[in-house]
Amino acid sequence: MAAKAQLEIEGMTCAACQNFVEKTLAAQPGVARASVNLLLNQATVEFDPAQVSADRLAQVVSKTGYEARVGVGKEAEEQPQHFATVWGSLAVGVVMMLAMPFVGHEARWWVWTQMALAVAVMGVAGRPFYVKAWAAVRSGRADMNVLVALGTGAAFLLSSFAAFWPHWFHARGMMPQVYFEAVVLILALVLVGKMLEERAKRQTSLALRQLLDLQPKQALVRRNGVEISVAAEELRKGDLLLVRPGDRIAADGEVVEGASSVDESMLTGEGLPVDKLVGGQVFGGTTNGYGSLVVRVSVTGGESLLGQIVRVLREAQGEKAPVQALADRVSAVFVPVVVVIALLSALAWVWWQGDVAHAVVVAVAVLVISCPCAMGLAVPTAILAATGKAARMGILIKGGDALERLGEVSVVVLDKTGTITKGTPQVVSVTGEVLQLAASVEARSEHPLAMAIVAEAKTQGIALLPATEFLALPGVGVRGLVEGHRVEITSGEEAGEVRVFVDGVEAGRIVLADAVKESSAAAVARMRTMGLRVVMLSGDREAAARQVADQVGIGEVVAGVLPAGKLDLVARLQSGGARVAMVGDGLNDAPALEKADVGIAMARGADLAIEAGDVALLRGDLNSVADAIELSRRTMRVMRQNLFWAFLYNVVGIPVAALGLLNPVFAAAAMAMSSVSVMANSLRLR
Repeated sequence: MAAKAQLEIEGMTCAACQNFVEKTLAAQPGVARASVNLLLNQATVEFDPAQVSADRLAQVVSKTGYEARVGVGKEAEEQPQHFATVWGSLAVGVVMMLAMPFVGHEARWWVWTQMALAVAVMGVAGRPFYVKAWAAVRSGRADMNVLVALGTGAAFLLSSFAAFWPHWFHARGMMPQVYFEAVVLILALVLVGKMLEERAKRQTSLALRQLLDLQPKQALVRRNGVEISVAAEELRKGDLLLVRPGDRIAADGEVVEGASSVDESMLTGEGLPVDKLVGGQVFGGTTNGYGSLVVRVSVTGGESLLGQIVRVLREAQGEKAPVQALADRVSAVFVPVVVVIALLSALAWVWWQGDVAHAVVVAVAVLVISCPCAMGLAVPTAILAATGKAARMGILIKGGDALERLGEVSVVVLDKTGTITKGTPQVVSVTGEVLQLAASVEARSEHPLAMAIVAEAKTQGIALLPATEFLALPGVGVRGLVEGHRVEITSGEEAGEVRVFVDGVEAGRIVLADAVKESSAAAVARMRTMGLRVVMLSGDREAAARQVADQVGIGEVVAGVLPAGKLDLVARLQSGGARVAMVGDGLNDAPALEKADVGIAMARGADLAIEAGDVALLRGDLNSVADAIELSRRTMRVMRQNLFWAFLYNVVGIPVAALGLLNPVFAAAAMAMSSVSVMANSLRLR
């Protein structure tokens, strides 16, 4: 049986790193699939535990020069020391550049001062580039660090040669110019870009960090009659959790004492607080209102609703979208090709002008501007921002693949019960004074219609009377004796209708129906305005299904179908060229959800069906379907924009640099801002 593990990987800096780690993992025996996310610095690996272990996979990656470990740790905070190093290096570079017109290149003391400053910056701020570049070369790979190290290294060596042997240049009619300030500025600007990139990463992953912060550190419990405070991770199933007004609930469970309202918006996207009475379900991470509750813990840790959401969101944000494939293929060969272009450009300039110094400067500009970071970040940043936004809306989209397919949907198939309707019968009308007698007898039954009749009586404040001689007749109805009257309840001619007989005479009728959700009609209308074809599926009879469809504005109805019939309908729609999203409750709709291009599972109370389908909706609201499709379409537009600009940047930038029209310092600034611009564009999705 296949296992899945996540690895945290440090040291990846560009798309080339991502591709190398992914190929390394995929090549290991027993690995079925590996997906590496540059943005999250993590890998998701599916493997056969009989052939390889997660620890072994981490060791393999670590041997290539990266640091890998099993599991995903907490996000690192920005280090003040790193902040000071970056801006300090930039300040040194700016001072060196501004001083040039006043001091000049020929002042020997200034040449040696510049060299000393360059060595200091290269040894402190730039050291990680050279260490990682050396590790990359030793592992037979090329990445952004190699480009930066080659570019700045070539500029430093050329400048050092000019500083020590200026007469060599004079003898050939050339000025012995030094480019130490360019070395410093290139390193500083690249570091500034990486720092801004890290800040943008933290913004795109805000939703996940907010979810992680929902879990309280401490919980108040009652054990053996004594109230004690324990760490949240020490909670056990069956513990009595004491929840005071305003407290964050520490675990999933059932209310056994008290009444309150609970804010579940961070988990489900539902803005209004939900009333909680004895018997109600509460979830860890939600916020209690003004009442006090005693909750019997039913689920803790990773099995809680919050734990499941965090796990699904982590996995989703670590998955790639198919649109990333082109960028991956280009990135796999990008760095070696750039090195060749830089070398050929330098040789061409030497052949054409004979100016070795200028040729090296051109090569440096080509190397520096060609960092493939933007290509590697174009798609993951959009996925991270979109899935985070969706999670805040109570929508779990399980990966880039599902996100991309969701945007291509042309037909939405809606299961009726529990999707369009509330999934529980309710009393619509009562003919005759029979509700009290009927509810008194039905209180002994567990049938859904019986429970609906009893609930209606309680809602109206009608007291139930003692019922004796209760008898349930399968397929017929129920009967009993209430205050000397023989009451018999049988099915009527129409679906959901029951007839009530008192002492053998029909005294009235009760009509029940599965009520339509208040938001369903508006949601269907919204989907139609989005150009979507909406079809309703139901196992009910044609008349009952049509009645619901008419209420919400659906013209296409397929009634009287079993789960196998739902599967067949999805297949027929797909054979006609439609991209189908199936929306159901994740239970009896499972085959159709699996068959559809996108399976969307609706929440049903505590049973949130998180594992079912490609998308899980934590609110039982059809508007979430429209929200998800709309968000997917926006995300795909952003992904394509990011990829377009990332490719255009290199297609234009490399030739301009090779023609000698780009100063290496400006090339470094442009390279740094290319990644930041991609991140900023993706942040618009938030």
